This record gives sequence, C-alpha cells and structure tokens, in this order.
Amino acid sequence: MKKNTILLSLIAVPFLIGCGSDSSDTLTNTQPTATSKISGTVPGTLIEAFCEDGTYVQVSSTQNGTNQHPFEIEVPQNTNCRLVMTTNEYNDTTRVITPIGFIHGTVTGSTISLSGDINLSHIPLELDYTNVSDSDGNHVVDNDHYVNLNNATNASVNSTSVFDMNRNGYIDVYEDDDNNGRVNAYEDDDNDGRYNIHDDDDDDKYPDYIEDDDNDDKYNYQDDDDDNSYPDYIEDYDNDGKPNYLDDDDNDDYPDYIQDHDNDGKPNYLDDDYDDDDDYNDYNDYDDNYISSGGTTATAKLFSTDVMPILINNCKSCHGTAGNFTITSASETYTNIMSLNYGTSNKDRAEYMKDKGDGDYRHGGGDKLNDTEYNTLESWIYGGAMNN
Repeated sequence: MKKNTILLSLIAVPFLIGCGSDSSDTLTNTQPTATSKISGTVPGTLIEAFCEDGTYVQVSSTQNGTNQHPFEIEVPQNTNCRLVMTTNEYNDTTRVITPIGFIHGTVTGSTISLSGDINLSHIPLELDYTNVSDSDGNHVVDNDHYVNLNNATNASVNSTSVFDMNRNGYIDVYEDDDNNGRVNAYEDDDNDGRYNIHDDDDDDKYPDYIEDDDNDDKYNYQDDDDDNSYPDYIEDYDNDGKPNYLDDDDNDDYPDYIQDHDNDGKPNYLDDDYDDDDDYNDYNDYDDNYISSGGTTATAKLFSTDVMPILINNCKSCHGTAGNFTITSASETYTNIMSLNYGTSNKDRAEYMKDKGDGDYRHGGGDKLNDTEYNTLESWIYGGAMNN
C-alpha cells in the first residue's frame, strides 16, 4: 500500500491458538533491524504493544497444555511502548482487558523502553472477569497490572502517552466512543463477524479500523467527515457492494473515495461540485464516468473547440444578443460566462449552463442538451472550466 498512515512502522500479528483464542491466522511483516523481544508466559492471552512512534504489534500466546503459555513480541528499540493483555478475548461476557504497568527500581510507569531483549517471566493475569475491578463495565481493568523488571539494565520506564489522540490518558482503541458498553477494539464496524482488532481485510498487516485512510489524523473508526453517524471507511459511496476502504476500481493502490479525481483539492467523498440536491456527492455521480472509462480520467474538453460549438448550436439563437450572457467569440463568451453571479469559482459559474441543459431545469423554451453534448460540457467543467 502506498497510502500513508498514522501508525504501524512495524507489526507482527500472529494469531496463535491459546486459552480464549480460536483463530489460527498468522500475519507477518518485515521487521526493522533495531527491535527488542519481550517474552514471558501468561494464561491464554492476546498481547498488544502500542508504541510512541506509531508501531502497533499484536501476538497471541501459544497453547502448550499448561496454564503458562509462552509469548514473544518484538517492539522497536529505545521507543516507549504500552502493553495490553487480554484473556478470554473471544467471549464478550468473560473478556478481561488488562493494561500492563512496570516497576523498575523505585520508578513505576505505564510504558517501557528497551535497548535489548527482556523476559518478564510469568504474568498471572486474571481469567475470571467477576474478580476484577471494572467501574464502567467495558471489560478494561481499572488499574494496571504491574510487572517488576528487577532493575534490568536494558530497560527504562515512564508514562508516555501513546495511541491517545484525544489526550485523555487512555489508549483510544480501548475506549467506548459510541457509549454502547463495548470498547472500540471489540466492535465489528463492517459487520463481517470479526472483531475490529482482528480485521485486516485489505491485508496490509494491521487492523483496518485503526488506519487513517485519508491522513487527517483520525482513526478510520472515528472518522465521519460526512457527518452521517457512520465511519466513512465502511460506507459504500458508489454502491458497488464494496466498502470504501476496499474499493480501488482504478487499481492504483489507493481507495477511490479518498482520491481527488477532478484535482480540486477535495477528496471524492466530500466533493459535491454538482450541488444537484440528490444527496450524492461527485463520487457517486461523476466517478461513474471515471470508472466506466477504464479507470482513466476522461480527456479534458476544451472551451474553444468542444464547448463553443455546443453553445452556438443550442444557445446562440437566444443568447446571441440577449439573455444572461451573450454568445459571440470564444474569448468574449467565456468572459460573459465568468461574469455570471453564480458562485465564486469558474466551475460554480459554469454550472449555470450545465443546470440549464441537464434535462430537469427548463428555461424559456431553450433546448435540452443530448447526452453527448451534456457529457462534453460536464467534462470541461470538471476539468476546471478553463478558458482554453
């Protein structure tokens, strides 16, 4: 994937079978050279690392027939990371999500930074949810479980804020943004039967819900730029049966909805140059032409050679000497169009003609444009309505 994200310069996501785990999927990715291994044993557990450089790593402990399952997780060296461990991850009733804290001599903190490998020995996490303190009922334990590092020389401890965009002291994915009693990680945004935390449909080695497809510093699951109460990434703006984040009809490694096919500075899903009151943005309207052309933007039309003949043939009989603008030479006609009080941009002013010729807007008996003429005019407008 060529898209930039707010996270994950490093990730390994092997979902190994352990107590409370029922998945055998294994996802891997190339590791940077400077990493440290954190190992130990736990009850059957999902282990996650959230690091200040944007790294996210996820592994599961390995079932070995005992109650002490081994795990190993790699994190970037000399980088503050937060660990979270979850038992009974697939059971909504008994799940226990435990943030891990650290003790290093007289220092305690929520994040660890390593210059070498470290073994945390056995961490006796709670398996029985009824035994933990969880004041808000979201299955995240109220207090960190502290692990003593025994003055390890290759470790340091502090309390750096990581994966906390709203700066409230909690990891974002383990908050409950919609207040439904379930943390964001264990929602199923796209209703495919997989928790967000295990859902990597675009196969880029990290969960879809915590990407930032449009690079606006919001996780996908928090990003609703069209303000319709649904995260943009799981909507289907062109109604082709694919959620936006998986929809790349032009096969250029970018989801279509976040591109800017008419180069006006607005992503497709927020771009409504039509302003046609049909509750669709240009992604639904204009991009039908884009996709039907084989994923290549249609050749931009020229005003002088493509648009003027249409105006002469269909409009000049009335507008040659009268009307809101007059049709004379190409340069004068363009100037007249741009003098219309119909918005502030070239495209806004040119929309006036398109609206008159779109088959819905009658104007003093004037002709309606046929499909070819209309598409030509539209292509010129969405090419920037240039004087060319």
